[in-house]
Amino acid sequence: SAGTGRTGCYIVLDVMLDMAECEGVVDIYNCVKTLCSRRINMIQTEEQYVFIHDAILEACLCGETSIPASEFKPTYKEMVRIEPQSNSSQLREEFQTLNSVTPHLDVEECSIALLPRNRERNRSMDVLPPDRCLPFLISVDGDSNNYINAALTD
Repeated sequence: SAGTGRTGCYIVLDVMLDMAECEGVVDIYNCVKTLCSRRINMIQTEEQYVFIHDAILEACLCGETSIPASEFKPTYKEMVRIEPQSNSSQLREEFQTLNSVTPHLDVEECSIALLPRNRERNRSMDVLPPDRCLPFLISVDGDSNNYINAALTD
């Protein structure tokens, strides 16, 4: 792969984040359209186009969340402080925002973890690996069940 799709995603993200900051709006469609009119295949797949939308949404909702290590302790102390008016904390609100932009798995995507023979191998039924991310294990003791509650990630 020449990497044009990944490069195109990066360029669109950079342009759209600048646009969001300066103008308060984003126009992903026209940005991609313009980019692709100047160089073919800058966004190659629907998955890349969806990723751009997801990344921009997350950036706009979550904002800047980095904290210098030297300021972490006092910043964290402030973040966990409960606001009397809202009965919530900044940390709780950030977590709720993060959950709103995190894709949730459907039960059908975890069908192998839900098989009766694998249920006892799950630490919690609330945390199941999706079928598409399961590691392939080879058993040395002859056990035909190679399931483990784990997920491969890039």
